[in-house]
Amino acid sequence: MRKANPKGWNTIRIIGISRAFSLLGDELAIFALLLRVKHDGGGALSIAAIMAAGQLPLILLSPWAGMITDRVPVRRLAPIVTAIQAIFAALLAFRSPLLVSVLLICLIGVGQALAGPAWSATLPEIVDKESLPRAMSLFQALYALAGIAGPAIAGLMVSKFGYVAPMIADAATFALITFVPIFLTLPFHARAKGPRVRGDVWVGLQVVRNEPVIRALTILGFSLNVTVGMYSVGELFFILNNLHATTFIYGLVGSTFASGVLVAAVINERREVSQERLPANIIAGALMAGLGVLFTGFSWHWALLFPTAAVAGIGVSTLNAFFFALMLQRAPEESRGRVSSAVQAATSAGMLASFAIGGVVVSLIDPRIAIILSGIACLATTAALASTVLGASKRNPIYEIEPVLPVIDFPVVEPE
Repeated sequence: MRKANPKGWNTIRIIGISRAFSLLGDELAIFALLLRVKHDGGGALSIAAIMAAGQLPLILLSPWAGMITDRVPVRRLAPIVTAIQAIFAALLAFRSPLLVSVLLICLIGVGQALAGPAWSATLPEIVDKESLPRAMSLFQALYALAGIAGPAIAGLMVSKFGYVAPMIADAATFALITFVPIFLTLPFHARAKGPRVRGDVWVGLQVVRNEPVIRALTILGFSLNVTVGMYSVGELFFILNNLHATTFIYGLVGSTFASGVLVAAVINERREVSQERLPANIIAGALMAGLGVLFTGFSWHWALLFPTAAVAGIGVSTLNAFFFALMLQRAPEESRGRVSSAVQAATSAGMLASFAIGGVVVSLIDPRIAIILSGIACLATTAALASTVLGASKRNPIYEIEPVLPVIDFPVVEPE
């Protein structure tokens, strides 16, 4: 295993700040785009299509994206990817048919399919694996700051300058972070070495299938994402139509959620959580997130959305930080990018399915009922899978995989 860079924590902080800066731009663009679509008469299905568009490349390109991130160092890959994303983000500013907007979001998502696993897989080469929970919590805190500022800034920009300015700002953030890897101390060499072999692209999926903890986490992540779809799609209509709140209140609720993420992230960044305790913290986070969603559905006034959003944010922050830390700790070094990409694809598939379900359900029933059902499903899913996650964590890592598929070059994954 490579030794962690002595200056690793400085590098981690800069990576976190730059990615949070990019997230801020994304918050501005998506906020403005959703409001523009709704203003143009788009309903729940249109909102769901916008929210789902970025997830599709994460699923379809997962095997090849993972292979690229294992074979191309992030210091070379990231600048190219973010520069191309900046171009597509700028094109999104022009008012165009919904189909064109969806296509542009998909193209930006191609960059995320590469950049996300590339940065994640590099973290254990910058700091030691025992520090990953703290590093991921630090990232959550920085992302939360972007989430707090994003909706409020976006609402102000839309009200003062219209829908174009937030999207141009998003393109500018991509352009600026293009230069960040040049100034960082990052690995020069790829993790995967030697010539490619047939079936090499599917190694990440094979590790997910064979490694007990990663398999259990992937099932949990996929299932939770499926359950929250009705909440994600219905929240906008619930706040604006059912509770008759303003778009400013809608933005403040998003900021409150991010504040909950920030509080939990700051606390978790200071905790020393061993690998053995990570699964219990993951389950606790999932339960809090489910309770936050459920209580949101029972709110009879928009003022009650602030505490429920905070509870959900605390749960999501804890879940995400420890989920990815444990996954990176258990993944084999030479295929870490492919494993990260495969897990990202599975969780994105759950999110994509949830958007489709949410778009249909919210179109048919009251958004309040949809959110309540989403909260119940989230809690039930967590309860059903808790024993699987906790039990798998007691087993040693299993990496016995055969990277060569003799006949076909597509995955054969046995159903769980």
